[in-house]
Amino acid sequence: MPRIWGDRGSRRTGRPTHAAVREERGAILVLFSLVLGLILLMSAIVVDIGNWNVHAKRLQTLVDAGAFAGATKFVGCSFQFGDPVAANAAIKGMALGYSGDTARDPATLNLQEQEPEDVRVVLNSARYWADGDPTTGIGLDDTLDHDNSPLTPAGDPCSTKTLDVKATDDDAPLLFGFLPMVIDPKRKARVEIRQIKEQSGMLPWAVPDLEPEAVVAIFVDEINGAVIASQLLMKDDLVSLPFSEWKTSALDETVDIPNENTGVVILVSKVDDDPMRTGTLAQICGQDPGLVTCYAGSGQNDGLTFIHGWSDLPGTPAVPQIRDVSLFAVTCADDFSAPYFLRSAEDCSLGAEAVIDFGFDPNPTPAPPTGIRAVVKLRGPGCGNQGCTMAFAGQASAQNESIWRTTNQISTLDPRNLGRQNYSISWQTESPTGASHSGTFSGVAHPYVADERSGPIDYLKVTTSDDSNPASPAVDPPVRDPNSRNYGPPLSVIVTVGLRKPLRIEDPLVPPMLLRVASPSGSQNQAFDCDKGVNFANEIENGCMTTYGLNYDDWDVPKDGDKEWADILCDRYANGDLPPDSVTNTPAPICVGVETGDKIGQFRQGLSKRFETPTCWPNNWPKDQGAPGHGVEDDAGINDFFTNHDFANDPRYVTLIITDYGTFQGSGNDQVPVKYFAGFYATGWDVVGQVKSCLDNDPHPWYGSTYRKSLDNGDVWGHFVNIVVFSAAGRANDQLCNFDELGNCIAVLVE
Repeated sequence: MPRIWGDRGSRRTGRPTHAAVREERGAILVLFSLVLGLILLMSAIVVDIGNWNVHAKRLQTLVDAGAFAGATKFVGCSFQFGDPVAANAAIKGMALGYSGDTARDPATLNLQEQEPEDVRVVLNSARYWADGDPTTGIGLDDTLDHDNSPLTPAGDPCSTKTLDVKATDDDAPLLFGFLPMVIDPKRKARVEIRQIKEQSGMLPWAVPDLEPEAVVAIFVDEINGAVIASQLLMKDDLVSLPFSEWKTSALDETVDIPNENTGVVILVSKVDDDPMRTGTLAQICGQDPGLVTCYAGSGQNDGLTFIHGWSDLPGTPAVPQIRDVSLFAVTCADDFSAPYFLRSAEDCSLGAEAVIDFGFDPNPTPAPPTGIRAVVKLRGPGCGNQGCTMAFAGQASAQNESIWRTTNQISTLDPRNLGRQNYSISWQTESPTGASHSGTFSGVAHPYVADERSGPIDYLKVTTSDDSNPASPAVDPPVRDPNSRNYGPPLSVIVTVGLRKPLRIEDPLVPPMLLRVASPSGSQNQAFDCDKGVNFANEIENGCMTTYGLNYDDWDVPKDGDKEWADILCDRYANGDLPPDSVTNTPAPICVGVETGDKIGQFRQGLSKRFETPTCWPNNWPKDQGAPGHGVEDDAGINDFFTNHDFANDPRYVTLIITDYGTFQGSGNDQVPVKYFAGFYATGWDVVGQVKSCLDNDPHPWYGSTYRKSLDNGDVWGHFVNIVVFSAAGRANDQLCNFDELGNCIAVLVE
């Protein structure tokens, strides 16, 4: 059957006609036009969606920048000495300055979006901004409950230690406009201010902190070394005092004083609240090495204070008897525990009063037969070879007892002569027969000038609740001086010890805190070697490069909120292990190696390079109203300093390691534990050469403006601060920052 073609082709050839080809080409063109349009439409949609993603990414950049910028302003959040209201305003102002909301901050520095005026930012808000909400943030800011706990309701950045930045790009624009809708990209960033767990960049000296569990007064018979008694002192940490006070309990004040010489040694226990108190002094002081320390030592003549004991034996011109001996401060500036315990002997002079039974009544000073030609002198520091003359000052309450007192001549202490001082009283008499007699009452008083062996003790005083009977003072005489007692019967002896308070953030207008870093003897420095192969001066100039970690933290699993030492004695490190070979270690060392030898030269060189090169960096620390010199002088200025000062670019702001007190007791290669890190603002330091370093430095806390290089054993002074560190030179702990406690904090991006 012949093949028949229709009208679309030729019967002869079987091929399409030209008309048919033209029809098919037209159909393809139509189809291509439709597909191309669809491709363009899809491309436009994809481009618009991509544009939204670009907007979202830029929005993320904005909130990240705002969160981190605001985090630097948490320094003013202290509720004790700061101004949280001003700090919150500064935090928000800085966050808005970098997060791109032109409605809330027309001068915002980040204008990354296609239409910057459409960015809406809220801070610490429970939700994002939406159409109809005010552009001021009112009603949205500070509504975020950051931990979903009813105990910590929603709040501002300072209260929550959190800055949450939420941004909305209102009606993000379309590039082509083919989509029948618009979206509002949303992004957020949240930083928490947490305590530092590991850090580098600190200066190479450690500051000892003292928080003892127990303080004990140990009474020692200095004739035979026997322990007479001990008292577990009770803590009474009065805010008004410049130290933590520990005092004898009213139920524990009775002590038998059996002999003439009784010393009082002070034991401090770090972790045991009831340390061993029986046995020999060496056994008591030797318990738990590194955790129990006796000040000023464990020898029978190491008492930090002294009780002179005297008897009722009658005296004669040939063999007089000493009774009461009392020292009194003449010019000493120490109002707390002078004259028997002195924090400094600088410009300090002492006088003495003694009661002596010469077996003669009334005045023993005239020549025989009216008197016995008695001469009495004080022998001690500053009295020279001739002694300080003591003049007859009248009769005492008992017959044959006369009172002698230093008058024009007094004992002037040499501030370079520290530790236990020795005072004796010499006498001369002439009997009616013409015979001369002389002798010395040795060791009748031993005031103590604070030194390395007295450690953290700033105050030590002996008092008594014994008193005379007003009805019969002759039978029951008053106690002239609690440091001089009639031995034999049980006595009331009350010991009060003032220890250095735990380091803390203080009012910015209080005097600066003195940190003694290096001593001329080269022993018991507070310096450590933080970087291997780097000398001490360069470590001060540039800061420590090696990262160190906390030794004192909540190490329990699961955590219970209480802190404990991981290795308080640093037993895991052998001598020579620290500093480590590398500046980056996992885990970071939790102890530091002690520097040995005289570091004063390198100490001064390092401070000069850090603080005085090329010129002295200004002292910006706030000053009291009306005080001469530098700085702000009112509350508003103080708040402005803590809120807006550029700590990051002020070399006077440094980070220090806080360690446990008593760790710098030995010598040689040793290790000390890292308790925590703390910020410190240096307002003064040791001299270089013979001149004061920087004219706007604060006066020396001990020596004032009359600066004496011979007395400065490598000092720096200033104020502790708690601010947010500025770099990645640290790793955060789980614990949120406490702005009213010492410790460095760091901003952590958690969302």
